[in-house]
Amino acid sequence: MKLNNFFVMSATAFAMTSGSVYAADEALADAIWSGVIGGSVPSSNLIITGEAGGDIQQGSLYVNTDGTFTSSNVILEARDFTPEDQTVGDRQPEATWTYVTSQVLMGNQVTQDATVEVYNDQQKLDQGSVGSATGGYVQLNVKNTNPVTDVAVEGTAQVIVQMAASYDGSL
Repeated sequence: MKLNNFFVMSATAFAMTSGSVYAADEALADAIWSGVIGGSVPSSNLIITGEAGGDIQQGSLYVNTDGTFTSSNVILEARDFTPEDQTVGDRQPEATWTYVTSQVLMGNQVTQDATVEVYNDQQKLDQGSVGSATGGYVQLNVKNTNPVTDVAVEGTAQVIVQMAASYDGSL
């Protein structure tokens, strides 16, 4: 039996600072596959949006009874942002993306059995690898091929993936 659950990518951007002199200002995004609509918090020069600068659109999470899953694609865009007047600009083609972290909930319980694989189009992203994807957008999808046995596979499944986008315009 296959359960179809809808999800929405929640892009929540957090400004981060780094101790490196050449560190780029980063914007972070939480990708949540569940149906919860999230917001976006920009960095000092970037904001993460959905396609064409709009809201992050709803996609689908396909969960099997053993807890394995795949998903449809959701597009995130890194766009120039001017905080003084809240202006969202064009896609930033020199942005770098990082898959920061992920978490899976089954019926509101965190599972340790699921191993989330995050893909940008067909390219698997390595967790923590700064700049593992580059360009003005990512087309994300997720999957898990490990059966979930540590929690009940019931109710609503949710996958939370945090992505960071950064760009240093001074370089």
